[in-house]
Amino acid sequence: MKKNLDVMIKNGTIVTNNVLFKADLAIKNGKIAGVFFSNIEKKKAENMIDAKDMLIFPGVIDSHVHFNEPGRENWEGFKTGSMSAAAGGITTIIDMPLNSSPCTIDKVEAEKKIKIGEKKSIVDFGLWGGATPNNMEDLEDLNEVGVVAFKSFLCDSGIAEFKNINDGELIDISKRIGKYRSLWGFHAENDSIVSYLTRKAKESNCVDRKSFLDSRPPIAEEEAVNRILFFVKKMNPLCSIHFLHTSLVKNIEEINKLKILGYNVSVEACPHYLTLTDEDFLAAGPIAKCTPPLRSRKEVEDLWKCVENDLIDVIGSDHSPCVLEEKEKGNNNIWEAWGGISGIQTMLPIIFSEGVIKRKLPLPKLINMMSCKPAKLFGLYPQKGSLMPGSDADIVIFNPNKKWIVEKNGLFYKNKYSPFVGKVITGAVEKTLLRGRVIFEKGEIITNFGIGKFVKRCKAYR
Repeated sequence: MKKNLDVMIKNGTIVTNNVLFKADLAIKNGKIAGVFFSNIEKKKAENMIDAKDMLIFPGVIDSHVHFNEPGRENWEGFKTGSMSAAAGGITTIIDMPLNSSPCTIDKVEAEKKIKIGEKKSIVDFGLWGGATPNNMEDLEDLNEVGVVAFKSFLCDSGIAEFKNINDGELIDISKRIGKYRSLWGFHAENDSIVSYLTRKAKESNCVDRKSFLDSRPPIAEEEAVNRILFFVKKMNPLCSIHFLHTSLVKNIEEINKLKILGYNVSVEACPHYLTLTDEDFLAAGPIAKCTPPLRSRKEVEDLWKCVENDLIDVIGSDHSPCVLEEKEKGNNNIWEAWGGISGIQTMLPIIFSEGVIKRKLPLPKLINMMSCKPAKLFGLYPQKGSLMPGSDADIVIFNPNKKWIVEKNGLFYKNKYSPFVGKVITGAVEKTLLRGRVIFEKGEIITNFGIGKFVKRCKAYR
């Protein structure tokens, strides 16, 4: 019989953002060709994959990563970053505009990054563009290049060329981005509070870990988020407003109040805020330093209630690595350590283990946050984030029963460290497929570099 399909994934449980069911999934020319419940023997494929006892997810979209290339390839790059993504079931990443050098704040740097990604990445990728006081005239060019969103800081970013914006600039930039109906993301911490407390601590020679936590108190994040929400209520900008790495339940609740009223606002949480605490930071030190900082155990548990109640739109890893030496600088002086957590490879397994296994989170809710909703928010749906016929055949075959320990040598990161090393997890990625092609299988990368494609923002679905 003629083999009229490229791949057939048999005997698995398909999970969408609405439902899960047993069926066979067919792939043709890199696209989902159909779902079959019976008479599957009439369909033949070049590659038959048995997914018995496995879950079949649409590929995860990580909308918050720092691959640092060009300029800081020794921290992370598209090659090792995309390998880590594939091993974690992530088939599309969206790279942030800062931490590469130069930052992605104009057309030249965006095009340079696209060329590098197309040469080295094994997963598809989109780009954030920077929105700073110094590149307002470049925003239109960035939009034309195809960035899926823009990012601004309300506090000092720590990168000289990526300055934070003030309230006047907030209004000006919103009008520009609003013309493109794009998405605008914020690192929301009050600069005056953070800068003042940091300066006072350093002047007093307070170099311990608790001093870092005290320098970025919850009120700094709470004020910044509510300032942006006040702006949204008064100005109702045409662009969608997105809050990155939100660590406080109060903020998530306030964001959702506006969402219910019809404003285009959304919110991201990260695995480290759903797993690690301030006590973990005090024990682990620089390796768990990030901004906003890790919060209390109560805050972690309350964040999970937000997840369960559909108050969080997307989960992003905020994978922000550096060379180990940049972390070790903070062993005796916490201010000297780079602030960022490595977590892209473990994001899906951790959220599955902590959410589905430990807290009985329904699987469709996990897929909605990690595949479907990010695809919609960033204008990639239904090409991405779906298992509907015609969508890209980006697929994760996931073993829900496998128990394993995160080990340093199993990480594909350029710098093999993470605060999640040693964590016991239930649930593991068995295979990852990009456009119907297996790129990761049972611990091994099995594809050539450069198969990843640059994806642009199209229509966003709310």
